[in-house]
Amino acid sequence: MAFALGAGFCISTAAQPNSQKSGPLTLQQANNRILRAVVQLVAVGPGGIDRTRQCTATGFVIDEDGYLITNAHVVENSRRCLEKVPQGKILIKLGGGDSGAAQAFPADVVALDEANDLALLKAARPLVLNPGESPPYAELDTRPVSVGTAVSVSGHPSSAWQAITQTGQVIWSGKTRLEEINDPRTDVSDAVEIDIHLQPGSSGSPVYSTAGVIAVVDKRDVIRPDYSLAVAIHYVIELAERNHVTWYAAN
Repeated sequence: MAFALGAGFCISTAAQPNSQKSGPLTLQQANNRILRAVVQLVAVGPGGIDRTRQCTATGFVIDEDGYLITNAHVVENSRRCLEKVPQGKILIKLGGGDSGAAQAFPADVVALDEANDLALLKAARPLVLNPGESPPYAELDTRPVSVGTAVSVSGHPSSAWQAITQTGQVIWSGKTRLEEINDPRTDVSDAVEIDIHLQPGSSGSPVYSTAGVIAVVDKRDVIRPDYSLAVAIHYVIELAERNHVTWYAAN
């Protein structure tokens, strides 16, 4: 999958997290919590004689019903991959579980925010691998992001089956034009830059601190390819609320 790093809204109050926290999490604890909500997105279609074309990227779940966030360009690329499969859908791929077998669930595209390169998807069923488990979701951190904040990114670069986590820090916060959006009418978007070199397949990955997700990976910095840009989390919240989807605020 190409790596771009890939109406008024209803005002609502964020739901409170179900879990009780005794204090600030360590970065490792935050990694473990967010990892449960990170999923691989796959679209497979015919690519030529006796060949298939596979597009992969990353997303993360924001509520128990299986709503998840990725990039709008991920959806666009997936549609190209599925153009010869009229009924084809993006698949959410999960591994692990008690059986050890991989599972895949189809997802529907609920809404796009192309101006900020975001997409809201809905899994066909709650994303639970084992009976009795609670559906995973990531909490969203709405507080202002400071330069120097330690962050992690968890995703599926280069079609990696297991999610890979990289760490770094925020080196810039401000407004920029998202280059994947080829529309001169599009305004600049709030974004952060992180000193993490990301690979294709990382589009749609959550960028998070010890509190929760602060941004969504969008593209690699063209001028400084060892750094990456991510879309501010408030656009995710606005997209969710426009579509009456619950989200959870980090403490």
